[in-house]
Amino acid sequence: MAAADDAKVERKVSVEKVEKKEASEKKKEDDLPRPALYTFVQELLDALFPKNEAKNAAVGTVPENNIRKEFTEQCNKLNEAKFLGLAEHSYEDASARLAYILLHFTQHTYLVNSVLSDAYAACTNLQSRTTVFNELMRSVDWGRISVFSFGGGPAADVVGVLMWLHRFGFNARVQAAAADTCKQWESTVNALFKTMQFEMPDKDVQPTPQQKYTHNLWKKMDGNIKFFHSSLKSPTSFFKTASKEMIAIGQADIITLPFAVSSVAEAPETSNTIQCVLDTMKPGALLVYLDHVEGSQTELINNLAYWCGLRRIYFMKEMPYSMPLYEKAEFLEPYSKDLEKPVSRETKVTAIVYKKPSGYSYDRRLKMSKRESINVKQAQIRLRKTNPDFKLFRPNFY
Repeated sequence: MAAADDAKVERKVSVEKVEKKEASEKKKEDDLPRPALYTFVQELLDALFPKNEAKNAAVGTVPENNIRKEFTEQCNKLNEAKFLGLAEHSYEDASARLAYILLHFTQHTYLVNSVLSDAYAACTNLQSRTTVFNELMRSVDWGRISVFSFGGGPAADVVGVLMWLHRFGFNARVQAAAADTCKQWESTVNALFKTMQFEMPDKDVQPTPQQKYTHNLWKKMDGNIKFFHSSLKSPTSFFKTASKEMIAIGQADIITLPFAVSSVAEAPETSNTIQCVLDTMKPGALLVYLDHVEGSQTELINNLAYWCGLRRIYFMKEMPYSMPLYEKAEFLEPYSKDLEKPVSRETKVTAIVYKKPSGYSYDRRLKMSKRESINVKQAQIRLRKTNPDFKLFRPNFY
């Protein structure tokens, strides 16, 4: 009898030890800092500044001690815009591209991630586990999706798509392509994704949680980003059915237009170019449109989408957005301390997601993971808090 009691006590003690150990490990995980993109931006600027200083010094265009001054001037110029993406700006100079990365890269990334997350949550029925994103989910289940970015600069919207896939636990590789008027962005994009790999010089040095997070995002990429030097204002390549741009657009599951239409909305060629792009989209593909709340660009894209047969599945006319609290401003202090205005953490944008419908029917009931269901439920709760009129979207096409 005594032996049995001793065995029970030992088992109880061992269970308590295991529970304490698990609680301790969980507390350590909770104490770890959230992966912040601001730290990644700081690491990226730390890598790009010396490279551009050495390049300018070799060419003799800008003295080494003046590139920081030009960078500050470009930041102040971009900060004068009332809304995010409002000012049309030339990024041929390295200091302008560095300023864009500091001011807009993180915000554009989070905006694309947030819009895709909210649209997916709004268009998913948890009871039946079906979603309007059916063709995209089919590509996700196959393990590969394609993304095309219009005017994305340093491909912040592509990183936003990677964050969305990581957030919902989708194990899919991403083939990405980007078109921009400034061909100098290509070298910046290559440097950006190289920084995401965080090759540690010392094997004994452990990567930070932020470095692990960005590395996991990079691992979802299927090769480098294909870069096209194209513009909505000069649509020659977009009217050729066999051009590389049109082939990439026709293969894309997600096409992004982040603050690209506002600067060219008044140009007469823009409507024809966008209409050609929308006609080339494959059935089931998504168009993610982001732009500022002023101007005629939203009316233009709505009219063109209607005439090209696209369905609007998510729409926020004036979407307020604030950076997460764990993205602390002091992370950017080494580069933002000399600016006239602080780096913007709040903005208001128009966000629309269109889908090119098809007759394909797809059932996700046996494929939706538990993690995905939890993420959808959390996103729907957040949507109801921010938008009391939110109702689950049930269109008549799947």
